[in-house]
Amino acid sequence: MLEQDICGGGPSGRNGGFASGWWDELDGLVKLYGTEGAVKGAREISKSISGIEEFCSRHRVDAWFRRAGYIFAATGPRHELVCEEMVHAATQAGAPDEMQALTREQVRERCSSPAFRSGAFMRDGASVQPAFLARGLRRVVLERGVTIHEGTTVTRLDGGPTAVTESGSVRAKHAVLAINAWATAWPRIGRRVAAWSSYIVLTEPAPEKLEEIGWTGGELISDLRQSLRYFRTTRDGRIAFGGGGGRAAPRVGDTFTHDRQAVRQAAEGFRLFFPRWSEVPIVDGWGGPIDVSPTHLPAFGTLPPGNVHFALGYTGNGVAPSHLAGRVLADLASETDSDLVHLPMVNPKPRLFPPEPLRSMGAAAVRRAIISFDTAEERGEHPNPLASAVAHMPRWLGYLLGP
Repeated sequence: MLEQDICGGGPSGRNGGFASGWWDELDGLVKLYGTEGAVKGAREISKSISGIEEFCSRHRVDAWFRRAGYIFAATGPRHELVCEEMVHAATQAGAPDEMQALTREQVRERCSSPAFRSGAFMRDGASVQPAFLARGLRRVVLERGVTIHEGTTVTRLDGGPTAVTESGSVRAKHAVLAINAWATAWPRIGRRVAAWSSYIVLTEPAPEKLEEIGWTGGELISDLRQSLRYFRTTRDGRIAFGGGGGRAAPRVGDTFTHDRQAVRQAAEGFRLFFPRWSEVPIVDGWGGPIDVSPTHLPAFGTLPPGNVHFALGYTGNGVAPSHLAGRVLADLASETDSDLVHLPMVNPKPRLFPPEPLRSMGAAAVRRAIISFDTAEERGEHPNPLASAVAHMPRWLGYLLGP
C-alpha cells in the first residue's frame, strides 16, 4: 500500500464522521439505475454500515461507533418539500421503513434549534471518529502482513501495472486507485470528478448543553442546503459542525486546508443554529477535499486493459460507501464474479465534467452561486436571478448537482 501522507491524513481521517445510508439519494439512484438497481445499491450501503460496526467490534477498534439514525432538518419551505419527496421516494421504492416524516415538534424534540422546521428521519445512520477508524484500519492491515509505505507519492502508473514513486517502483498483477479528490490530476479518471473543499469546526465539551437542547440520542443531522451543513455530537459532549462554505479548485492544495473564510462560515452556521451555545468556545477547525461526481454518487470500476481498478466520486458521503467500494474492489482485483461486481454503480457509463480549465472555472462559479442561492433562501429573500441561473445550470446540463 502506497500512501502519499500518513494513513488517515486525507479525507478518511478528517471527514465529518457520518456513516450514512443512501435512502436520501433514491431520486438520483432511480434516475441512473432504475428502482431495482437503486434499492440494491441502498441495501448494500446498509450492509456496509453494519460491516463497519462488525469490523470495529471484531478487531477492538474503538472508533466511537454509534448507530442512532440521521435527521434531515428543513430550514426553509423548499427544504420541507424535499423532505416530503424523500419520504415518498422510499415508499414508492418499497422501503417505507427506511425514511420517515418528522413534524417540526418531532425534529425539535430530538434537537432543539430555532432554525429547524419539519424534517425526515433515515434509520441508516451512525457516527464514527474518523481518525480512530482510519488508524484502526491501519493496525489491522499491518497485523495481516500488508506492507504500508507512508509518505510515498505515486507519480504515475506504467504498464504492468507499475506504480512509480520518487524512490522506487512497485509492480503488481493488479492496482487499485483510491485517491479521491486527488484523482483530478490523473489523466484517465480526472474528468470524472471535481474537487471542492469542506470545513468543520469543533466546540469544547459541553454535555450539559446537549441535554439542554435535547440532543442526547446521538443522531446525525444535516440541513437541506445544496452547500450542505452537517453536524453531530461526540462521545465527550462536543458538537462538530461542518459545511456551508468551501471552494472549488483545479488541484488539491492550500485552499482545502488553510481557508480561514470557510472556517468562519462554518462557525457562523453553528452560531445561527445553536444560539444557546453562544458561550461555548469553538476550539478547533479543519478542512479537506471532496471528490464531487457529476451524478452526486460514487462509481467503482476497472480501466482498460483490466488490471487497474478505481473508486471515486463520494461527493461528501464516503464513510459507508467506501466500505462498499472496498468490497467491490476486492472482488474486481481478485477476479471474483460476485453479485457485488454486477451492481449498477460498478463500471457504469462514465459521466464526465468538461476538460480544464472549464471544469475548475465552472465548478468555482457554480459553487459560489449555490452558496449565494442557499443563503438568500435561508434569509427568506429571493435569490439573485443570475446566481439562481448559475446554481441551476448543472441540472440543465444533465448533471445531478445543484437545486
